[in-house]
Amino acid sequence: MPKILGLNLLGVLAATVAFYFVGFLWYGLIFSEAWQAAAEVAPADVEGDSPLYMVGGFLITLLQVIGLGLVIKWKGDTGPVAGATTAIVLWFFFALPFTHYDYLYDPAHSVPLLMIDLSHFLVGWVVAAVVLRLIK
Repeated sequence: MPKILGLNLLGVLAATVAFYFVGFLWYGLIFSEAWQAAAEVAPADVEGDSPLYMVGGFLITLLQVIGLGLVIKWKGDTGPVAGATTAIVLWFFFALPFTHYDYLYDPAHSVPLLMIDLSHFLVGWVVAAVVLRLIK
């Protein structure tokens, strides 16, 4: 199987699709209305999004998965539980503080938006880590 930075390319792509799907569930279905209200986005603004946003979102997700995969590989995690644990630790020390920048500096200080974004990263990173460990 081809590799990307020493990671199984199929695993990276599958984990990226899985994480991207979590984003679809989070922002498109489960928390769609809450996210739009918290982000002050009108439904009409979301419906006509350019395909470039989707491509950009996929590339951002791909970069996160590669980074997560590299840390898991360097750490020597061998199974899905170890990978998920690493994802949770990385989420706590990276996603949690980074996401708080928006909360801290956004004049609205939207707690619902913060919780939606943080939970998306947590679930997305854990799902991606499990997929990466299952498809080595």
